[in-house]
Amino acid sequence: MQTSRKILHIVLGILLLILGVAGLILPFVNGSILLIVGFILISFESPYVEKHLSRLTQKNKFTHSLHIKLEVFLRKFFGIIKIS
Repeated sequence: MQTSRKILHIVLGILLLILGVAGLILPFVNGSILLIVGFILISFESPYVEKHLSRLTQKNKFTHSLHIKLEVFLRKFFGIIKIS
C-alpha cells in the first residue's frame, strides 16, 4: 500500500509538472498552479524537493500562501500526516 501511494504521488506529480510547463506556454492553462501542485506531490516523497520548494516559495508572499494552502488541501485529500 505504501509503495503504491509513493508511486502515485511521483507519477501524478510528474504529470502535473509536464502540464505546468505546457501551461507556461499555452495561454488557456494556468501553469504556475500546476507546477506548484506537482512539486508538492513530489515533495511528499522527497525531503530534498520539500526543502527547496519551501525555500523558493518564501521569496514571494502570494506564492508562499498558495503553497501552504495547496499543501494542506492535498495532505487532507491524500490522508498524509506531516512528520516534522
